[in-house]
Amino acid sequence: MSWLVAAVLGIVQGATEFLPVSSSGHLVIVSKLCGWEMPLAFVVITHFGTLLAVIAYDRRDFADMLRSLFVWSASEPSQQTQLTSARRLVGLLIIGTIPAALAGLLLEEQIENLFDSLPAVGIALIITGLILLSVNWLAGQKEQYQTTVFDALLIGAAQVVALTPGISRSGTTIATGLARGLHRDWAPRFAFLLSAPVIFGGTVFETIKLIQNPISSQQLSIYLLGGLTAAICGYFAVHLVVRAVRAGNLIYFSAYCILVGIITAVVG
Repeated sequence: MSWLVAAVLGIVQGATEFLPVSSSGHLVIVSKLCGWEMPLAFVVITHFGTLLAVIAYDRRDFADMLRSLFVWSASEPSQQTQLTSARRLVGLLIIGTIPAALAGLLLEEQIENLFDSLPAVGIALIITGLILLSVNWLAGQKEQYQTTVFDALLIGAAQVVALTPGISRSGTTIATGLARGLHRDWAPRFAFLLSAPVIFGGTVFETIKLIQNPISSQQLSIYLLGGLTAAICGYFAVHLVVRAVRAGNLIYFSAYCILVGIITAVVG
């Protein structure tokens, strides 16, 4: 893999991981059309880059959740409320992560087979576009403290569907959140917070495989470039999506997914 290919694929991974257009679908399309391969080590490093992006964006939430696990009580009522809220959020994220974690372990081989079919990716992108279109004008009022266990479970279940290349994880989780009445500010935030455990788990799982196949220092440098571009693009992509959801502009992503999906299904 060259420096240019690593940079391009890193940009694609970072931008589309959080934009509701499916990162896996776009990586399949780009790699198939250009004849590029994505070694496991590259996948691991770019996924880690996107994990850093979401942690950087939601750093306050992650800091509060981490603190709540080690500090049980606070002297000030406001600080105690903050600790309780953060612990509750940790619980919601754990519940929301369970469906995707189980599906990833049980359906790994079946999911990998879907990465070989461009028409399947195209159809999945069209479905993503229709999902985004269906929720574009929804405007719920639920805030973080009003989010229920059932909400978290349903939004987490949406990540299972998004294991299919072409079905956007951010798109389906944000759409499910909006459908459950989450506020337009909170729905994307919760979706991105929920993506962190899944990305982290996938990175660890892939790293275990990678240990058996060490790479050279030169390859590592090239892959790190991909990880850096993925992190930078991912950070800005998160900001873009949050603003789009807040303004009710998911229709533009919907149109893009449907158009690219049709072209991919026909060409594939």
